[in-house]
Amino acid sequence: MKNTWQLQQAKSEFSAVAEMAARGRPQVVTKHGRPFVVIASVKDWRRTEPKRKTLLATLRACPGDLSALDLSRSRDLPRAVSL
Repeated sequence: MKNTWQLQQAKSEFSAVAEMAARGRPQVVTKHGRPFVVIASVKDWRRTEPKRKTLLATLRACPGDLSALDLSRSRDLPRAVSL
């Protein structure tokens, strides 16, 4: 079985391309003879996705000293606006 397809061929045989990708064999689609896209299973794609961090985890991982940051909120009322 092949794993490289020309775009027009991949479009006409999309079910076969998708089935092979779902079985763990990523499929390369070319356009004008150059690699254009890769069709991969969700399992393979999720494995390559970067893990998302929460804002708190990102701040905790910061190498700098964050204790000097002023994180207090202003208790002033909003300014008056004439309409």
